[in-house]
Amino acid sequence: MDKLHAWLPSRREAVAWAYVTAGVAVIVTFLVTSSSVRYLLPVLVSASVVPAIAVGVVRNKPASRLPWWLFAAGMAPFAAADTIWGLYQVRGDEVPFPGVADMLYLGSYLLFTAGLVALARREAGRLHWAGLLDAGIVTLGFATLFWAFIFAPYLRSELSAWPLAVSIAYPATDLMLLSVAARLMFTTGSRSPSFLLCLGWLVVLLAADGLYYGTQATTGTAIAEDVSEVGWMLSVLLLGAAALHSSLARPALAAAAQERMPRRRLSILIALILMGPLIVLANVGGIRDQPVDVTVIVGMMAALSLLLLLRVAFLAQFAQSRAIALAASLREQSVLQEQLSHQATHDPLTGLANRALLNERLESVLGRCSDDCGAGLVMLDLDGFKEVNDTLGHPVGDELLVGVAHRLAGRVRDQDLVARLGGDEFALLVEGVDERTLHDYTTRLLDAFTDPFILAHGHPVQVTTSIGARSITKPTAPTEALRDADTALYRAKTAGKNQAAFY
Repeated sequence: MDKLHAWLPSRREAVAWAYVTAGVAVIVTFLVTSSSVRYLLPVLVSASVVPAIAVGVVRNKPASRLPWWLFAAGMAPFAAADTIWGLYQVRGDEVPFPGVADMLYLGSYLLFTAGLVALARREAGRLHWAGLLDAGIVTLGFATLFWAFIFAPYLRSELSAWPLAVSIAYPATDLMLLSVAARLMFTTGSRSPSFLLCLGWLVVLLAADGLYYGTQATTGTAIAEDVSEVGWMLSVLLLGAAALHSSLARPALAAAAQERMPRRRLSILIALILMGPLIVLANVGGIRDQPVDVTVIVGMMAALSLLLLLRVAFLAQFAQSRAIALAASLREQSVLQEQLSHQATHDPLTGLANRALLNERLESVLGRCSDDCGAGLVMLDLDGFKEVNDTLGHPVGDELLVGVAHRLAGRVRDQDLVARLGGDEFALLVEGVDERTLHDYTTRLLDAFTDPFILAHGHPVQVTTSIGARSITKPTAPTEALRDADTALYRAKTAGKNQAAFY
């Protein structure tokens, strides 16, 4: 039951689908009725859209109401024109052309365009040049078709100036609608049901217009007028449903990255770009015998090529920016990895090596030597450090440890390793020394503590150190070397401190 309930529309959405169902019933009635009264049925559909939009805006409270009020304002003259057209059809009279109905239809298309511009500005937000270029390619691609099948035949016809201007105005407004609709589709991230219904309105409307004006321009008479009429009724029905659907209240989604070129969009754009050359090669309507038409189509092809080049430039720029961002991310990752590695092997207070790194280096040294290792391990422990902590405080004690670390590092060679094992205990791994040299080494280390440490609190702090050392002349286990050096350190401590003892 829960799954079935999930498929059922909510009460708010049911209003939209009930409206569509009623509209479809009117369309079916139009198709099956033979009486001339059927021509008044489109008025029912188009006139219902104005209150449908009003109810939808009041109920759903979209983030921007202006586009929808413009759509409603556009549907009012559209319904009035349908009424005029229907009355003429019922009486069996020819509809005047150009006439009042044409002015009303064209006015409604201009209001639709204004509403789409307002909606695109609201939904898309800032300009997305890549999406605008895609919209331009779509518009110019269809303009090529419009020229070959509508504009050029009209211009070659024997229509006088005013009927010709009105005839051309219809497909021209269609191109305006197409241009803004393409921009809306390519530059917004919104894909709500209401948004898709709105796009369906435009697609069906433009398809019905294309069928009607295309056949009228090429043959002199509109073919399959009932099909076009059904398309117009269905299109405005979708607009009313888009306003009534509860998803109209959803905020616009953030626009997706438009620098990318999805494969499906790329296929559509390439097909539109190739439309002009195919029309010329197929000699549609004998177009190759019309120099003006060929010139116009070549000009459109040149403009399409320019837009395509700009689009490719955007793709290249996007790819370059992604490569730069990826390189920066890899550098950051490498730096972070180095920092983590350093933190894992170094003491956070003094910056010296820690016990783990000392063990690693000691294993490496012992692993390389086969006879005489020529190395020494020295361990130091500060004398009187506890008194410094107790009398001057732990912050001063930490500062003293940092000072000791700096002084030790300044007394050793570059290849020697100085480590802090914890607390006030330090260790040195010395390579390339014999036992006598190690004695001299420990003496220098004891001398390093002769001068007091001048700390930030301003008073000199005097500490000494006890040293335990072990000369490594043959391979041994790292734990054994550390144990022996620690044993020597303990002997130095018990012997009176401030001295060195050897294992």
